[in-house]
Amino acid sequence: MCDTKIMGVLNLTPDSFYDGNTKLFSDIDLLNDKIDFFKYADIIDIGCESSRPGANSISIREELKRLSVLNKIRIKNKILSIDSYKPKIIEYCLNKGFSIINDITGGGNNFENINLAKKYSSKIVLMHMQGKPNNMQKNPKYSNIIDELINFFIERIDYCKNIGMNLNDVIIDPGIGFGKTVKNNDDILINLKEFKFLECEILIGASRKSFLSINGDSPEDR
Repeated sequence: MCDTKIMGVLNLTPDSFYDGNTKLFSDIDLLNDKIDFFKYADIIDIGCESSRPGANSISIREELKRLSVLNKIRIKNKILSIDSYKPKIIEYCLNKGFSIINDITGGGNNFENINLAKKYSSKIVLMHMQGKPNNMQKNPKYSNIIDELINFFIERIDYCKNIGMNLNDVIIDPGIGFGKTVKNNDDILINLKEFKFLECEILIGASRKSFLSINGDSPEDR
C-alpha cells in the first residue's frame, strides 16, 4: 500500500499564476491564514520565484528577501520543502529545518543540488521540464514523452546511486505543465504506472493548472 502524502504550496511570490499576492510580505494575518489553509497537508512547499509559463528568474538576494517573511511565523508539525533550484537558497533552507528540495531543474547544473541532498540527508524532488519557465510552453515537442521522461529519470537516479544516495530520498516529478501540451499531461497521468519500476516516490503537481480548465474558467475555480 502506498503512503500517499498531500503537499500544500505556499507561493511567496507577487506573480504566481494562481495566488500571487504582494500583501503576503507585509500582512502577517494573511500569511497565517494561508498556512492555516494547509492544516490537512503533510508537506508545505515554499517557493519564492514563480515558475509559471513566461516567468523570468529573480536574483538570489530577492529570493532571500521573500523568504525572510517566514521569520514572522512558525509552521508546526509540517514537513517543509523548498521550491528552488539555486544552491545558495537551498542550502540556506536546509540549515533552517527544511528537509525536501523541490528542484524544477532536475538536480541542478552538474547535479549540484543532488549533491546537496546527499550532504544534508534530505529528500530531493527531481522534476522534468523541457526548456525554462520563460519559454517552456512555446511549442513543446516529444517523439515519445513517456520514454523521454524515463530516460531523463534513469540518468539522475543512476547518479544518485553512484554517490551513495538512498532511493527512498529520491522523488521523481514528470512536470505536469512544464514544457508539456494538454495531451502530454494526459498521457503522463494515464501512464503513471510506467514509472513504478524506477522504485522512487512520484510527485504530481496538477493543482489548478491550465490543462484542467473548463470553458475558460480561472485558476481559483478549478
